[in-house]
Amino acid sequence: MSDEAKPKRKVSRLRYAISLAVLVIVLLVYAGFASGRIGNYEVISNSMLPTLRKGDRVLVDQRHNYVPADGDVVALEDPEDTRGFLTKRIGALSGQTVEISEGYLLVDGKEWAPPGASPVPVPPDRHLDALTLEEDQVFVLGDNVQNSEDSLAFGPVSAKSIKGKVLLIYWPPARMGRVR
Repeated sequence: MSDEAKPKRKVSRLRYAISLAVLVIVLLVYAGFASGRIGNYEVISNSMLPTLRKGDRVLVDQRHNYVPADGDVVALEDPEDTRGFLTKRIGALSGQTVEISEGYLLVDGKEWAPPGASPVPVPPDRHLDALTLEEDQVFVLGDNVQNSEDSLAFGPVSAKSIKGKVLLIYWPPARMGRVR
């Protein structure tokens, strides 16, 4: 069959649009990395199970104007190792009172639980008298309260130690998705 007799394949408009959209997304992500607005972190423990697992790779929105919000999953500087980073959930904000009572963590008198979960008893070796967080302090917790080094162990942390809000898991592909 001669070259002239072969049918010419046309790229469909849909395929072209999808390719263009993928290219734009890749360029935006690259620009985010280049500007420092997006960070890439590896989860180093199972303290955030079932939300995050050890080895998950996550993208973090590192905008400088980030204001911590209750329930956000964040990447923060490890207060016990300044070279490391942790992923935790914000359990309490400045002005709120935290305490352990009858085996549960209370925030402003209500039992704390990760979103969509029931309150989990804290390990019996953890004790915390009523503590009102000062300005610029947050109380961070792992969703896996029974197995987490968090503010129950090292106390409140400065909001300035937060690198940003965890947006999504991108690796491994089977766990890819938004973090809530």
